[in-house]
Amino acid sequence: MKLFKAHIKKVTEATTRALEETGFDGLWIYSGHPEHHFLDDMGSPHVINPHFRWWVPVANVTSSVLHYQPGQKPTVYLYQPADFWHKVIDHSEDKWARYFDVKVIGHYSDLPKFNDWHNHAWIGGPELQPLPEINTNPKALLDHLHFSRVQKTDYEIQCIQKANQIALKGHQAARDAFYAGSSEYEIHMAYLTACQHNEYQMPYGNIVALNENSSVLHYQFQNRERLPKGQLKSFLIDAGANHHGYASDITRTYSFIDDEFAEMIKMMEDKQQQLCKLVTTGQDYIDLHIKAHHYIGEVLSEFGIVKCSVSSAVEQGLSSVFFPHGLGHYLGLQVHDVNGYIVDEHGTVKPPPENHPFLRLTGCLRENVVVTIEPGLYFIPMLLKGFVGHSDINWEKVEAFIPYGGIRIEDNVVVKKEQAINLTRTN
Repeated sequence: MKLFKAHIKKVTEATTRALEETGFDGLWIYSGHPEHHFLDDMGSPHVINPHFRWWVPVANVTSSVLHYQPGQKPTVYLYQPADFWHKVIDHSEDKWARYFDVKVIGHYSDLPKFNDWHNHAWIGGPELQPLPEINTNPKALLDHLHFSRVQKTDYEIQCIQKANQIALKGHQAARDAFYAGSSEYEIHMAYLTACQHNEYQMPYGNIVALNENSSVLHYQFQNRERLPKGQLKSFLIDAGANHHGYASDITRTYSFIDDEFAEMIKMMEDKQQQLCKLVTTGQDYIDLHIKAHHYIGEVLSEFGIVKCSVSSAVEQGLSSVFFPHGLGHYLGLQVHDVNGYIVDEHGTVKPPPENHPFLRLTGCLRENVVVTIEPGLYFIPMLLKGFVGHSDINWEKVEAFIPYGGIRIEDNVVVKKEQAINLTRTN
């Protein structure tokens, strides 16, 4: 628990600074609780407020509150009701609890009267908002906390690395299932079994795409029908795992046979690994994204998909036809972690470039932030339609690759001063 002890020390210090800078005397953080669907007595799986998870590493706690005042031990009002409908797990004696004053509560009436504490802020979703609007999710306080939260402690990096280790077991199982001729659904289930996760534990919905489905960036289905092996061309899987609330986010692409598309995957992976090595302190992420476009242009040129120079392909926006999304994003308690456009603790926004609107991260990288590096190259009919007849695109080649869908390679990388740490490749 040494790493967690150091983590709590960092969170405490960051929260103290944020409260001092924004003029609050203390802070309440609500875990949130599940709510029923309209006209129903069932609801969606509950996702804990990430601010609560930053402090308390319990995956399934609900209706609980953390109270922090600078100079005092943080208090957790831990909801553990008497309930014969559901299994209630006692977390009050877990190792993390030694760093808190844990008060077990069995009913909402056991919660403190929040307004009895002077000049406090409240962070939480709309399920419960006991303080005035001005004290609820104050932007200035959130900006300070988010800016701190982006830089990970050693404990958080270890959690993300373990989430990578779990996910890689799933990726291996998925790869084997693809080459065995399994359906998208069967591949998906093989992934979950290997990770020992159920779907509710996944940090996001698995993208499991065969053939042309790989060109749908957030493909959301799992087809139950097996394709004949003679029709199998490609497989893209974008799937992660969870460890103590921290996510991994990994993408791999495969060709069913050793063909030209397989060679393209190899070149894309080489370019992706070059980009990963550039993830060092001070690197401007927009510049890295633009470099990725030049790399994609080199792949397009090498395989005869564009007829013009690499620089011309980027300048004309042709690289964006084949690589329409951003290079990556922050990763942590949330898959798309906070503050991608915020460059300081005061909430200053640096928007993405006008010609790259889907880029999720725009600042210069700081030490110990974790980012995804995920360049892609896709043959998306909807985007290609806008460039039909363009003389610098080899349409015969495009038509040949459309049935393969596309390629994405994604790793999770820790920013360091001299040499990045690739958590996906160093397990």
